[in-house]
Amino acid sequence: MELSIVMIGLVVWLILGIVGDWLLFSKAGRPGILSLIPGVNMLVEYSICWSGWIGLINFLLLGGVNYFYGNEQTAPVGVAGLIVMIFHWIESQKLSRCFGKGFGYGLFLFFFDRIGRVCLGLSSAEYVGKR
Repeated sequence: MELSIVMIGLVVWLILGIVGDWLLFSKAGRPGILSLIPGVNMLVEYSICWSGWIGLINFLLLGGVNYFYGNEQTAPVGVAGLIVMIFHWIESQKLSRCFGKGFGYGLFLFFFDRIGRVCLGLSSAEYVGKR
């Protein structure tokens, strides 16, 4: 019973991410279908706010360090996690500004990323470009 509830929650979480990214990509003039491709969706997301290479660096830090160090509690994993979190903070603030929102909405995107993206995609906010 508990496993099925967790699985349903994970599927809903995945669908929220795809729908939110699809809506944001479409508003920013990018093909929404790119939200379905892992890795590419991160690069497109970062290219909406700033250089896509920043997304590649974040992707490599998140995936590469976790691959090499696994689940061990070593210093590089903690440092990489902190760097990824800093990138996520900056990206949340930049994404908020790109759609004409302020610091508060960036804070909302940081803590409730998937829900914030869906709300931003369904709102009347327009993509105003990189800020």
